[in-house]
Amino acid sequence: MAQDETRIRQAWADDLRTWRLDLQYRNRADRTIGNYLSSAELFRDWLADNDKLCAPVDVAPVDVREFIADQLARWTPSTAASRYRCLQQLFRWLEREGDIDVSPMANLSPPDIPEDPPPVVADHALRDLLKACNGRGFDDRRDTAIMLLFIDTGIRLGEMVGLAVDDIDDDLQVLRVIGKGRRGRAAPYGANAGIALSRYLKVRRRHKFARLPALWIGTRGAVTDSGVAQMIKRRCRQAGVPPVHPHQFRHTFAHLWLVEGGGEQDLMRLAGWRSPQMLGRYGASAAAERARDAHRRLSPGDRL
Repeated sequence: MAQDETRIRQAWADDLRTWRLDLQYRNRADRTIGNYLSSAELFRDWLADNDKLCAPVDVAPVDVREFIADQLARWTPSTAASRYRCLQQLFRWLEREGDIDVSPMANLSPPDIPEDPPPVVADHALRDLLKACNGRGFDDRRDTAIMLLFIDTGIRLGEMVGLAVDDIDDDLQVLRVIGKGRRGRAAPYGANAGIALSRYLKVRRRHKFARLPALWIGTRGAVTDSGVAQMIKRRCRQAGVPPVHPHQFRHTFAHLWLVEGGGEQDLMRLAGWRSPQMLGRYGASAAAERARDAHRRLSPGDRL
């Protein structure tokens, strides 16, 4: 029995190592590869803990179904759905490799995710956050620029942190960002964000880490994802506003764009979305508020 388990675990190790190489060859982002592999390893360990351990090529549909049900009992629907999609990629790869004829997930459906978009950040809270950064010190200049660019471009946290000084195009007033799937796009910004960015760059030139290529720097060098999140948390406390997660700025950007009558196709391009489903998901934030505003303008009864 021990020999069988050793053989099965070796099959998992071999497949996951080869899959990693294939993902790297196809230029998948490091974070994507990490998510895929960690979900596959979690599934393998779940099989072992439930006396169902088998090689990847021997996985049955019921195994996946029970695993996802277990994930739904432990975690949020979005987490369970993410792990479903990661496993889906594993078995699609095994199909392409010719190791299995049909994926065990071929006739399965992902778990439903209840519509629960994060709340948008209110206008007064945005103004209070900017006031909390209102100073001439290095941190104030940097934090103001980060806040305004989040609000004005809707870029992701990873995209913000990944910016280099050379990614700024002053003439066109755009940032060159690398999004999911290593897809690049231009993120335009307005006059206020441009002024804040220019002020930050001025003080950045005198910083001890000014030679680093990363746009955002601090006392220890390039600013990380957690560094930006902690900065926003600190500024929220200073401003006396509820905690804001960096991704709420992205939902807020989409909401404000639609409120002002911005086109949906333009929003998809600016946000780097390929699927209209993402438009619906992000547009759901404060959708009821937009509907009420639209009704005030278009009320059929008021036309009589």
